[in-house]
Amino acid sequence: MKSIILFACACVVALCMRAAVAAPPGWELRNGAWVPVIEPGTGTPEAQVAAMIRDLKEGKASNVVKQAKDWSKKNKTHPLMPQVLLLQGDAEVLRGNKYSALYPYEDLLNNFPLSELVVPTLEREYNIADAFLKGYKRKFLGFRILAPKDDALQLLDRIQDRQRGSTVSERAGLRAADYYYDQGRFQEAVDSYTDFLRRYPFSQYTRKAEIRRVEASLGTFKGLLFDFTPLIDASKRLPPIQEAYPQSSEELQARAIDDRIYQLEGQKDLEIARYYFRAGKKHASGYYYRRVIENWPDTTFAQTARKELVARLPQEANK
Repeated sequence: MKSIILFACACVVALCMRAAVAAPPGWELRNGAWVPVIEPGTGTPEAQVAAMIRDLKEGKASNVVKQAKDWSKKNKTHPLMPQVLLLQGDAEVLRGNKYSALYPYEDLLNNFPLSELVVPTLEREYNIADAFLKGYKRKFLGFRILAPKDDALQLLDRIQDRQRGSTVSERAGLRAADYYYDQGRFQEAVDSYTDFLRRYPFSQYTRKAEIRRVEASLGTFKGLLFDFTPLIDASKRLPPIQEAYPQSSEELQARAIDDRIYQLEGQKDLEIARYYFRAGKKHASGYYYRRVIENWPDTTFAQTARKELVARLPQEANK
């Protein structure tokens, strides 16, 4: 049993070492990629990687993809393996195959989670997800006919899980929530903005997320005959925003949102008064007419309520 445990520990250590191994001597990290400081000798694995870097700069994307696949088969444990996977993905992007680029990128992220190329790879995946959400279509049988938006949302979720608290993670969370908002999927937008604010309470995007969450809550409101919970939730969330950002609340339409909620609540009570009148419940109808007049005195709803109350229920108007 002891030998089995020791063997397992050795395997874990070996795996971690493989995941965290640095680039060979003579290479340095520049702009999110390893590049040779001095040109390596010809015929070596390092020289082949350097050649891929040159080819990619020259736009020879198809050559790089082929070279990277061949190199990976022969040098599976080489320290530059993450770099080759990154080059392969970048070459796929260059030749217009963003979806295909995800395969080497995911290989890098899954098998080399401690590599210094993880963050640059996540940035690339974020850009691909963003392109998918903007309408980029996946190739199928040589034609661009499939828009993989569900894949994009899953990709943004994985970015957040892989680099919690990072800048790219924040952007991924906000991008998903904004997508739901822009598509009119307001309940999903509310959930996503709420999750974003929970994960990144001190983000530079907090103000935007809070305002958008209120607007999305209003977007879930289906009408005066339906549940008013969305309006109640929006009303509760506005005061803290106006207090925290007094100089920007007007700019971000917080006051306009608050006024809209105010108007809808008055309209709701007016409709309730009319409903009770039609149902023959005069006392209840009079109560809601008076409620509109008292609570929304500066609105057209109050004027309408006063006219209808006097015309329909004159005995209730004097209470």
